[in-house]
Amino acid sequence: AGIPGYIDAYLYAEKIIPRRQALGTDEAAQVVAFLLSPRSSGINAQTITVDAGMSINYFDRDVIRCVTAPNQN
Repeated sequence: AGIPGYIDAYLYAEKIIPRRQALGTDEAAQVVAFLLSPRSSGINAQTITVDAGMSINYFDRDVIRCVTAPNQN
């Protein structure tokens, strides 16, 4: 079974992330561990986006054109 289109979306995401690698589960867990620790006591009422930079250019026109173009690598 699976989620239709998931693999395509994942491959698309990896192409647009500045570091060219999707966020790993361990990386998200490290953020959670930090936020639950005393070291984050100064952080309150904030939205923290943990997405490896995907949100900065997800719908950028040039990125979409590059990703949807035939493979030229």
